[in-house]
Amino acid sequence: MNALDLMVGFPAGLWRRAVGFADSLAGRLLGLTVLAVIIGEILIFVPALADFHGQWLEERINQAQIAALALEASPDNDIADGLTNELLNNAGVQHVALQRDNERVLLLDDPNADAPVKLVTYDYRRASPVQRFNWAFQTFFAPDGRVLRVLSRPRFENGDFIEVVLREAALKAAMLEYAQRFLWLSTFILMAAGALIYVALALAFVRPMGEITAAIERFRDKPEDVTIAFPRSPRRDEIGRAQRAAADMAEQVRIALRQKERLAALGAAVARIGHDLRNMLSTAQLVADRLGQSEDENVRRLAPRLERTIARASGLAASTLKYGRFDERPPVLQRIDVAPAVADAIDDALASFGDILQDVDVEPGLGCIADPENLHRVLVNLVRNAAHAMKRHDGAENIVTVRALRQDTQCVIEVIDSGAGVPEKIRERLFEPFATSAPEEGGTGLGLAIARELTRAMGGELELTRTGAVGSTFVVTLPAA
Repeated sequence: MNALDLMVGFPAGLWRRAVGFADSLAGRLLGLTVLAVIIGEILIFVPALADFHGQWLEERINQAQIAALALEASPDNDIADGLTNELLNNAGVQHVALQRDNERVLLLDDPNADAPVKLVTYDYRRASPVQRFNWAFQTFFAPDGRVLRVLSRPRFENGDFIEVVLREAALKAAMLEYAQRFLWLSTFILMAAGALIYVALALAFVRPMGEITAAIERFRDKPEDVTIAFPRSPRRDEIGRAQRAAADMAEQVRIALRQKERLAALGAAVARIGHDLRNMLSTAQLVADRLGQSEDENVRRLAPRLERTIARASGLAASTLKYGRFDERPPVLQRIDVAPAVADAIDDALASFGDILQDVDVEPGLGCIADPENLHRVLVNLVRNAAHAMKRHDGAENIVTVRALRQDTQCVIEVIDSGAGVPEKIRERLFEPFATSAPEEGGTGLGLAIARELTRAMGGELELTRTGAVGSTFVVTLPAA
């Protein structure tokens, strides 16, 4: 049965759960734990196998040298053939030779051993750790029938080196047996350690993250549900901070939602009141017009003031209703030449201010990314506000200065007046709705709030950068074309 058959025969519900677990934090942690166990097994098994290979050969060399010492201790180095064979069998070798004083002496030799076609030499006198690893794996995967010639330094007597010749089959069989025992034991130990690490990490990190994730998802679907509680942990690490931050965020969002509901209800009431108020003001306007035609001198003198007051009240009601609808269309961003846009805005804004001079300095070829209508409304609002500020100030020379230039990737437009500046009491809330410095002139305080909203909708910003007795500077920043 292939993998496709297994997938087809696998229950769909279990398969989805398996895929979901694999994509989860717990599944990935389990995968990393398994990978760590496998890597740890390799890092432990490879040196252990190489060490066993070297120790096994060293043990055979020591036994061979002991057998050679027994031979040298016998009279005239003469022992029976049976004892020679027994010594060689105990040592597990076929030949033993010693190099001493640049002379090679054959100490023990098995006459019944077949002459090898090719000897594989392992010289342990100058072997590096990497070479020992290589020899171990050569033996582990070597074909049957190889004969080894192993060189090492003598341990029990003087000499340049001792040389033994032996069949590799016994070494390979010992290595296979050792590898099986080692793999079973090390795998069990590593799996147990991995399981403990996985459980500890899952309890310490995965489960808290799962709880906060589930709470966030429930809060996303029903933010007004106060039964959805975020865990507050006393932990000082990032998870504890995230839990406390999420709980604080949920509380702030719920407060904001409650305020929004109340403001929505208040806005609906204000809209109804404003609608009725406009109707009442229309009737009052008709009455004021009739009063202006009265023969009474005092009535005719007071009627214009009454008409202006009614007009300002009607304008405030209309502006409030328009701002409350929030029906601004999405901006259509495109490249706009700043110079003609500034010229059009100044002409429209200063049409009713004949005594206001203008000073325009726009960088040649400057373009910005903006909505043409929204940019025109923003600039007209700023220039008209500047004209009103200078009109109230009655300075010797009233000049509206508009400068535009490119700074890095931004298009910066400055609108500068020579008025008396923004009163300190409203500077902090200047861009809030209904904050105005000239209520006596019928200002609603919505112009700058709307201008900032339009500017931010186009990816820019509107700020008051300077104000004082010599005038104010408003800066519009937009992406440069």
